[in-house]
Amino acid sequence: MGNWDSYQREEREPQNKVTGKQRCVIVDVEETTTKSSGLPMIVVTVKPSGCNFKVKNYIVKNEYFNRNMTAFFDAFPEITDGDFNFLGWIGCEGAAMFAEDDRGYLTVKYFISPERAADLPPFEGDKPERQTISSLDDAEDDGELPFV
Repeated sequence: MGNWDSYQREEREPQNKVTGKQRCVIVDVEETTTKSSGLPMIVVTVKPSGCNFKVKNYIVKNEYFNRNMTAFFDAFPEITDGDFNFLGWIGCEGAAMFAEDDRGYLTVKYFISPERAADLPPFEGDKPERQTISSLDDAEDDGELPFV
């Protein structure tokens, strides 16, 4: 055994699960497809206030897509409605209703508008730095190819 002889069990105090209305911050966004149907989807990873863990939310491009994206954009007022530059979403603060699923995992049940989240305490914890997106469309076209 040698290397592992010093192991001693350490008991941890159980942590309270974070359920209910909470402020949250977006820490990651990924574009992918669903495994079962192959539909496009956006995976938004948020970090609830006062927590070190992350919760993934899946927005699938199906018959509920417009309704779900409207609720998402309403919940994160720093993101312009209809802005799908995902890098610019990271670091934005909003609010969501968190609930435990049937397997015991924490999920985003739905996103909450700023008006309904007004009574929530400010976000606590580290947030990723907000990214700004610059458009290359504004660059002047000199009509020549940069390399041939």
